[in-house]
Amino acid sequence: MINTRVRILNDIEAWILDPDAQQICWITGMAGTGKTSIAKTICERATVSTDITLGGSFFCSRSTGLASQRDIRCVVPTLTQLFARKSAQFCLAVADIIDPGIQYKEVRAQVEQLLHPPLLALRSHCLPILFVIDALDECGGETSDGMLDDASCHAVVTSMLEALVSLTQSDPKLPVKFLVTSRPETQIRDTSISDEKFSQILRLHAVDSEEVNGDISRYITTTLNTKLSSKPKLRAMITDGEVDYLIRLCDGLFIVAATALKHTFGAGADAAVAKFKGLLNASRDSLNAGASSSLDNMYAIILMEASRLDGSEDTDLPALLRLLASLLATRSKLSIDTLAELLGQQSYDVRASLSCLHSVVHVPEDDDMPGLRTVHALFGDYLHVRAPERIRFSRLFGQTILAHACLNEMARRLHFNISHSPSSYHPNPTTRLPSISLALEYACLHWAHHIAASKPRGDATSDPPSDLFDAEIGHKFRPKFLFWLEVLSVLGKIGLAPGMLSISHAVVSPCYESSRHTESATG
Repeated sequence: MINTRVRILNDIEAWILDPDAQQICWITGMAGTGKTSIAKTICERATVSTDITLGGSFFCSRSTGLASQRDIRCVVPTLTQLFARKSAQFCLAVADIIDPGIQYKEVRAQVEQLLHPPLLALRSHCLPILFVIDALDECGGETSDGMLDDASCHAVVTSMLEALVSLTQSDPKLPVKFLVTSRPETQIRDTSISDEKFSQILRLHAVDSEEVNGDISRYITTTLNTKLSSKPKLRAMITDGEVDYLIRLCDGLFIVAATALKHTFGAGADAAVAKFKGLLNASRDSLNAGASSSLDNMYAIILMEASRLDGSEDTDLPALLRLLASLLATRSKLSIDTLAELLGQQSYDVRASLSCLHSVVHVPEDDDMPGLRTVHALFGDYLHVRAPERIRFSRLFGQTILAHACLNEMARRLHFNISHSPSSYHPNPTTRLPSISLALEYACLHWAHHIAASKPRGDATSDPPSDLFDAEIGHKFRPKFLFWLEVLSVLGKIGLAPGMLSISHAVVSPCYESSRHTESATG
């Protein structure tokens, strides 16, 4: 955001360059206050600066569809790898001590082995080395194949932060700075990072409201002027009073302004004025009077508008919500083609459904291009927790849809000799096979995880749903079992099979297993 947060960015840069300042800076603020934008801008500045070495950055995210970006155990190995590519001295120091199994050890051990000794070797480094870790609060939920639940993830986050504080306190002269951003969640507030003896703390929600509103005003005005520069008559139709009203709606949250402007220009410059005024008018009508924030109100307006496009709101909204639930539950970034095939829809229908949600959903330009995702995690939180009842759906809803979709895809597409190999003695092909579509690949790799995630969370000793997937696994997966193994072998993922079978076994009803054995014995 050009010309915004100038004072804050300058203060952070001064902290990086100050050798006597604390080695950790914690930027904390409520959702939507601009933490990630600040972190990205600092990374951009450090990249071109001759006074700072950007060691590496890790942007945690629940909205990208990438499990690794939600897995706290990936942070330290990623930062180490990034800096090792830039610094030969650091790389050699890591190579001298690295344990081949370090990526599987606890995060504290990763910090103590991958960062501490190699950074000691750079004690005489003349420039500060900056590491950026953004949105720690977005780690958790389903992560990599060895999934961490939220409680386990919070414990690992705590361990990592305490290890970073210990690293910096072990030698205050280490030329290293850690910039960490997060919401003020309890598991982060309760660590030493919240102690001003160890960290410089910047609380964005405590920044003067006039400064914040001034930044938001500059952002909105600059965006409108830039995007409508070739259409001065249209720009003149948006009054200063309307801009001021939008600033008041933002209530200090940059994310509201960004969402509103993205919605405004989603259909192009010619429709921008109508979109902008429609959004403001809808907010005055209080479509979502029960919303807990301006952003929630913005989400409700955008969803209602998207569901009314063809005048069939009652039938269109459920289909739209089913599509959004599936998108929020995916375990990797899919293309429109892949998601459409999984859901048994046409690609043009999926694109049409998402076409008016560009402000909250990133839709790739080409149908076969991976990258479908929500723009920010708060949209998913809204739909799962805070939305009105007719819009809200549980996290289990999307998981269940994709679990059924994966089983259906495998039942439809798996067949004997899917690799078209002339003999079982021949090695697997090394190029992608047209017989294994991306949708089938996704189904084969993730069906068990979606089934497991469909189980209601709560008491760990509770029984799995008795017959939710029993019959489908029996009728759709078991007959195709060997063909599934062949696909995993072709993909080079055969090692995942035992874990996925173990996951699926855990959710199949014991009664169903007993009946299967009885049928086999009497058959």
